[in-house]
Amino acid sequence: MKNVIPVLFLLLTIASAAQNSAPSPNLDIPKGMKQYFIGFLVKGEKYDPNMPNAEHDKLLQQHLAYIRSQAETGKYKLAGPFLDEGNISGILIIDTRSRDEAKQIVSKDPMVQAGRLAIELHPAMLADVSCILMEYQKNGGK
Repeated sequence: MKNVIPVLFLLLTIASAAQNSAPSPNLDIPKGMKQYFIGFLVKGEKYDPNMPNAEHDKLLQQHLAYIRSQAETGKYKLAGPFLDEGNISGILIIDTRSRDEAKQIVSKDPMVQAGRLAIELHPAMLADVSCILMEYQKNGGK
């Protein structure tokens, strides 16, 4: 019984590390595929559809500026809102080596920090999207 606990701990540690790391180079991954993290921005605990317009607009501008900054650094390969009124507000394709890094990046988003949005992360194997370039007009398009 004493030997079972250290072995169990070791197996759980390995499983956790494998879940947060890039795929093994020995996998038979089709050419042109790469691991990304898909982030779904969902309504957070403090989501309020009746938030005052001025407060919402200020927070939205901060949120969009943060998305722009992450796109410019290459961490967000694709980002955008969903146009329906469902629980999922937006989607992100995040280019990081680990789930933890992706979570840290999204956690700094002002909407997430305010609790209006929360993140749901999923590792995904997708066609390499490095050729996609998100461009923003200066001053938020104004």
